[in-house]
Amino acid sequence: MGELTIELAKSPAEIAAVRDLCRSFRQWLYDNYPQHRSVVDLYYNPQKFEALLIDLPQIHARPKGAIFLARLDGEPVGCVMHHEQAPDIAEMKRLFVSAVARGHGVAVALCEASIAQARADDYHSMRLDTGIFQTAAQGLYRRLGFRERNAYYQVPPELEQILLFFEREL
Repeated sequence: MGELTIELAKSPAEIAAVRDLCRSFRQWLYDNYPQHRSVVDLYYNPQKFEALLIDLPQIHARPKGAIFLARLDGEPVGCVMHHEQAPDIAEMKRLFVSAVARGHGVAVALCEASIAQARADDYHSMRLDTGIFQTAAQGLYRRLGFRERNAYYQVPPELEQILLFFEREL
């Protein structure tokens, strides 16, 4: 593996790279779960998804949030972000690592950067959701100290059976 860097995404080029990684994540879901495309579209509504990507810098703005970009030998390979979900509680969102960087600790490094920043920003806990089929992500979150919990937001009935929720103290 080459040189891995994890930094806050700030410049327009860095934010564009994060948006591309988010699009790659949605495509990864389509490719890996073709039988659940309608569910993916429900969670990542195609019409709202691009608007969400445009708003990422505002949704995850410092000092209440953060967007991290992982680079391997200078090339963007992963991202994660968090924002305030409730007072003293951060929510981790959109963790994704491209295929070329999987298995090299990039996801762990991204999560650790997000957790450390949330802790430094005086959050007391962090929450996240993930899909029931994303077993590698579930294992990662458990290794990082996250524990399953009940839903912390209103979940559409069509998504109740495919989402898992996690939380950990910071």
